[in-house]
Amino acid sequence: MLNEMKYVYAVYQERSFSKAAKKLYISQPALSNMVKKAEKEMGAPIFDRSTIPLTVTKAGSYYIKSIEKILFVERNMKAYFRDIEQLQAGSLSLGGSSYFCSFVFPELIGKFRTKYPNIEIDLLEANIKELKEGLDKESLDLIIETALDGEDISIEKYFYKKEWIILVVPKNFSVNLKLQPYRLTRQDIVTEAFLRPEVDPVPLCEFRNTPFIAMKPGNDMYKRGTKMCFNSGFAMKAAIQVDQVLTSVNIASNGIGAVFVRSDIVRCLPADDRLVYYKLGDPLAVRNVSFALKKGRYVTYAMREFMRMAGIKLKQKETEGIG
Repeated sequence: MLNEMKYVYAVYQERSFSKAAKKLYISQPALSNMVKKAEKEMGAPIFDRSTIPLTVTKAGSYYIKSIEKILFVERNMKAYFRDIEQLQAGSLSLGGSSYFCSFVFPELIGKFRTKYPNIEIDLLEANIKELKEGLDKESLDLIIETALDGEDISIEKYFYKKEWIILVVPKNFSVNLKLQPYRLTRQDIVTEAFLRPEVDPVPLCEFRNTPFIAMKPGNDMYKRGTKMCFNSGFAMKAAIQVDQVLTSVNIASNGIGAVFVRSDIVRCLPADDRLVYYKLGDPLAVRNVSFALKKGRYVTYAMREFMRMAGIKLKQKETEGIG
């Protein structure tokens, strides 16, 4: 029964009997007979064979969703017993944005590999959409991100740390002259002295006529930056839109525009006297960084240990590997 389901699922994934047969290393007639047998047992067709590529029928859609649930349970079961047997072996697939892959994961991976050198680690740098897809398809075990929807019931989140968003402005912009009392140094950011209550946030409304370097729509920083400007009574004027935060800071250094960035990135980059920094007072300037995995996924030994070494305190049920 389970083998039949896997054959049917392969046809669904490939949208073709011939491609699925090639993938499974069996003949097309044999695969077709296996699918027909499943359809006979179900009492309804699974695939609409009149379409190219193949599509599923209404009954077939229910059948496929059921297969996915069964395969998910099977993978969890295998992972559990593999975990018991191979505590010093296995793999760990991690994902994050360019910032986390460049500046956060390397140190964590270094610590982890020192203690568990036999566990293979794969690291994917991607956007939030690709990261969530990776969790859903289980090509990724863990991701670390800020833009994780609190209402997304398909993922399980584990709080890692808070981070603060600041405003970085080219030093030669005239708007800086009247904002002298609010200007911060790189040292203020690196030491987190700017978080002290006595340090006043800049009136963001003063930048209503300032060009901005914006992240592209869909990015959490774009959403927050746009909203913070709106909350201050103006629409952000984007001089240029970019994909990566590192790119935005480099462009700001060349006098193109102001940019919203996470404060932690300042300590990761070389000192640049062409930039000045400002604290922001909007509640949106604070956000959580979290690890996340697919809800219901078996939490392997490697996943648990990696999060523990990152300082995450897992609940009892997670330490037992129950998702």
